[in-house]
Amino acid sequence: MSVHKKQVITHNGTFHADEVVAVALLQIYAIVDPANFEIIRTRDIEVINQGDIVLDVGGILDLDRKRFDHHQIKEGKISTAGIVWHWIKQLTNEENVEIDRFINAIDKHDCGIEKMPDFSFAHIIAEYNDLNVLDDDKQQIAFNAAVNIAATFITSLKAKPSQLQEAAKIIASSQVISIGKNKILQLSEYAPNWMALIHGSGQYSDITHVIWFVKQKNQWCIQIPAINVNSFVLAHPKLAADENALFIHQNGFLGVYESKDAILNMLNQ
Repeated sequence: MSVHKKQVITHNGTFHADEVVAVALLQIYAIVDPANFEIIRTRDIEVINQGDIVLDVGGILDLDRKRFDHHQIKEGKISTAGIVWHWIKQLTNEENVEIDRFINAIDKHDCGIEKMPDFSFAHIIAEYNDLNVLDDDKQQIAFNAAVNIAATFITSLKAKPSQLQEAAKIIASSQVISIGKNKILQLSEYAPNWMALIHGSGQYSDITHVIWFVKQKNQWCIQIPAINVNSFVLAHPKLAADENALFIHQNGFLGVYESKDAILNMLNQ
């Protein structure tokens, strides 16, 4: 006996970030089973009416019926992605500031309130459209590819809070070494998100350098924190070329050494 595939309907023709993101959210939060649903891109009202979930088309906004067409909101400030995200939050009790910020940017862009800058998410998704947007077959392939990109990005945002919690634990368990005016945090293990927590404007503003061991290469890295989480400007003097360094980045924020002692000796000069 064949299982009914859930039909997720959206419009054909040119696609945009809001319906692409809406489909990705449905998958990530298991509203639809990625292995058991199909995306149908159409403006045929008879097909739309038969859909299980309808996004950005159809002329109806009714959450109970899973109809999410934001165009029905007069002077609206929320996109289909925003409506779907708020609906998912109600269903799952999910709270994620990173996704909130992302969806807010999508809403503003799609509703003509604040355009995303060039080379941002909305523009990247737009470039996935086939040159012939009227070729439904090619556009379906392009749309699926765009959804995959959106799903990868949102999955990363979804994981960010737990990753930051883990980074905070690692930082709290790490040793601080003082050399003159320098305060060096030696990470007990590498935490990819430490830069979000250690910078010149945060709780650890007194940390001048962060070091960690790279087991796979048997090397030590040193990095200087930025003035804040969104800046490339360093909070402390940049690293200078050193005869014991294996690598110093041209901007002086990162260095690689063979040993921890080599780093500490450099900082002690």
